[in-house]
Amino acid sequence: MRKVNMSTYIGTLSQVLQGTEDEADQMNTDFETVRKALDNGTVAELTVADLTDIKTHFQAGTTAYQGKLDQLQNASVPVRILGKHKALVAAYRTYVAGCQSMTDSLDADQQTVDQAAFDAAEKTQENAMTKVTAATQRIMTSVQ
Repeated sequence: MRKVNMSTYIGTLSQVLQGTEDEADQMNTDFETVRKALDNGTVAELTVADLTDIKTHFQAGTTAYQGKLDQLQNASVPVRILGKHKALVAAYRTYVAGCQSMTDSLDADQQTVDQAAFDAAEKTQENAMTKVTAATQRIMTSVQ
């Protein structure tokens, strides 16, 4: 059994987390557009084209997150942090599921957003990202 290099693992982890942050930043404007429309009761003012573009953008981001989840799941993990890594992967998987639920809450053809599903997905993402951050901090503390 070969020893796994901690710096290689940390590099993969950093790449996944930075990519996640970059992806979230790119989708934030679309998220804010939908959030504002829901809060103001103006979803009907979003055109089919607007909602189609937003849903397409959300799906591309969610697909990218799935790729990052695959990276995490396939990473070579040092044995001493295996439990912490598994907690990280579980939280990230929940985050990806929340992103997919948010994407699925948009119905561009009907020009609607399922607000209950959108709100629940937002909460799921927030809770999961809190757990991702906590697991990452535990991993980084273990490295020192």
